[in-house]
Amino acid sequence: MTDQKPLILSSEVRERLRHVQLPDGSVRLDRFPDFMIVGPQRTGTTWLHENLRDHPEIFWPRLKEIFYFSRLREPEHPKFQSDRLDWYLGLFRDPAWLWLAKNYFSLRLCGRPYRPRRFGEATASYAAMDRELIDEVVALNPAVRVIIMIRNPVERAWSHAKKDLVRNAGRKLDDVTQEQWHAFFSDEYQRRCAQYRRNIDNWRDALADGHLLVGKFDDIQDRPEEFLLEVMNFLGVSAGERYFGPSVREPVNPTSGGGMPDVHREYLERLLADDLADLRDQYGLSW
Repeated sequence: MTDQKPLILSSEVRERLRHVQLPDGSVRLDRFPDFMIVGPQRTGTTWLHENLRDHPEIFWPRLKEIFYFSRLREPEHPKFQSDRLDWYLGLFRDPAWLWLAKNYFSLRLCGRPYRPRRFGEATASYAAMDRELIDEVVALNPAVRVIIMIRNPVERAWSHAKKDLVRNAGRKLDDVTQEQWHAFFSDEYQRRCAQYRRNIDNWRDALADGHLLVGKFDDIQDRPEEFLLEVMNFLGVSAGERYFGPSVREPVNPTSGGGMPDVHREYLERLLADDLADLRDQYGLSW
């Protein structure tokens, strides 16, 4: 695979795309993402985005979660917005007022003007995509770099459930029945989020060698500065403390509401036993 991002959509790539809808005429790809933070949810992706958001060499769309590739086959989904490539690429341009604002904050925070060298996207649901959707991403940019995060699957599932069933729904823990908790845990998408080895293999097999970084949620808690420097070096942007965001030592987008009841922990440990074994055997991780 090439290490250079294509600038123009070729006829060969047009023929390979099955789900991305293309406009007529020439399509420039110079603003297609150079890297993606793909999740899954509740593994520290919001923290990572927050602490890279003001880096003067990185362009971010105004939305953190775009859901473009993960919803290409689901036009009926409420998070679907468009399957057109020109719509997607249009998100990677700043109006003049926003460009000026980014320059102001970059000079104030980093002492440097805003001059993006890398275009990034962060959508957590991309982690669990099928290989055919990953292939659409890589067809458009064979040099794309990807960061996928891993976390104790039991804790990740509990955090995700609290966010969706409690915080986002404006409820308390006791308002959610045991059947509702367990239905959420066993949902097909939730099960895919826990299948780290499958998700990592799908991305690694599609990407160029060395273009996948597997980050650990524990590193955000235990060694956030060192981890952030590793990410900056992986992305090929300037690395240093001057580029750290304000939340480098703080949790971002946390859920509250207490610890996990034993009944849910026992259920999740049984449900995710194979995934926990994969993490132990493949990556030496156990909790």
